[in-house]
Amino acid sequence: MWVIPTAGHVDHGRSTLIRAFTGMEPDRWAEERRRGMTIDLGFA
Repeated sequence: MWVIPTAGHVDHGRSTLIRAFTGMEPDRWAEERRRGMTIDLGFA
């Protein structure tokens, strides 16, 4: 199991990076997907 921490400002591509590495969608709420930004921190 790998742990890859991410940090950065809004719109710096953290969710895109996690999606590319894992194939999982890190944005779980419909509001997050609608706005195109992560609101709640999560794990993938």
